[in-house]
Amino acid sequence: MASIVEIAKMAKVSKMTVSNVIHKKYEKVSKETRERIERILVETNYTPNLFARNLKSNSSKIILFTIPQTIENDPYKNTAFNNPFYGELINSIEFNLRKSGYYLMFRFVSDEEILSNLVLNWNVDGVIILGAVKKEIRTVFKDINVPVVFIDTYADLEESDSIVTEDEQGGFIATNHLIRRGKRKIGVVVSSIKEIGVASKRYDGYRRALDENNIPFDDKWLFEGFPSFEFGALIAQRIAKEKDAFDALFVYSDVMAIGVIKGLKDHGLRVPQDISVIGFDGLYIGDLCEPRLTTIKQDITAKGYMAVDLLVRKLDGRSLAPEHLTLPVKLIEKESV
Repeated sequence: MASIVEIAKMAKVSKMTVSNVIHKKYEKVSKETRERIERILVETNYTPNLFARNLKSNSSKIILFTIPQTIENDPYKNTAFNNPFYGELINSIEFNLRKSGYYLMFRFVSDEEILSNLVLNWNVDGVIILGAVKKEIRTVFKDINVPVVFIDTYADLEESDSIVTEDEQGGFIATNHLIRRGKRKIGVVVSSIKEIGVASKRYDGYRRALDENNIPFDDKWLFEGFPSFEFGALIAQRIAKEKDAFDALFVYSDVMAIGVIKGLKDHGLRVPQDISVIGFDGLYIGDLCEPRLTTIKQDITAKGYMAVDLLVRKLDGRSLAPEHLTLPVKLIEKESV
């Protein structure tokens, strides 16, 4: 591959003129000269030295997207990407970062890591964090000295930028829909609700719907565990043993809900004839299960776009005060209720 010096010699111009064309500063170069240089760049298969450029500007153009994996003893950590939610979100984030001239770095992090070290070592320009809880912000995510956008995080973030979904309202809408369909024995399947987060917020909406409809909550209706298809199937086995105790289930994610449906069918129960099931997320896989999954839809693609837009505005200096954005949800009625 030719260097800038060699290209300048071929085009019979200065290195600065070649640099102006490479960096699209066309106002400083005549049309004829620009076209000649661009033709040589194509013929020589020239690729800019991003490393050298970034050293000079002190900007790596790297954005780190990270997801904490700090749930103790989670047996499904190494299969997290079985959940299409992550794929949809990462696709949106990468696409919009690429459009803005940035590159994506991705990493799951444990509670033994300090993310600020990773940010420093890789000269990361900004960070997007998905689903952190308070203790992680005080440990894993402390002292990060670049712009940060938190997604699906409900810790004290008054001084930080954040994007959440109407999780509590979604839990309410889901449960209220089941009640309007005549259901009164409604179980709830979630991941851990011990700390404030997406699961606890959706659970709060579930409890509010019960309260507003004068349905007393029964402790045996609550199932907590790991956020996976496999856990949903395991919970279904427990539910099947007490099938008369339930006529419906609100499951806090589509992946878990599909696992529940699979498990219920494996144990001889029909959905929705014996037990109705409603999920949350609006993933495409909800249409691939039988019956098709009724769900609360959030716009995951929009969430990725908003995260990138907010972070880039921070990096460009167009947004100075902390912003807190919320995405709406809506009920998508299919066949599982």
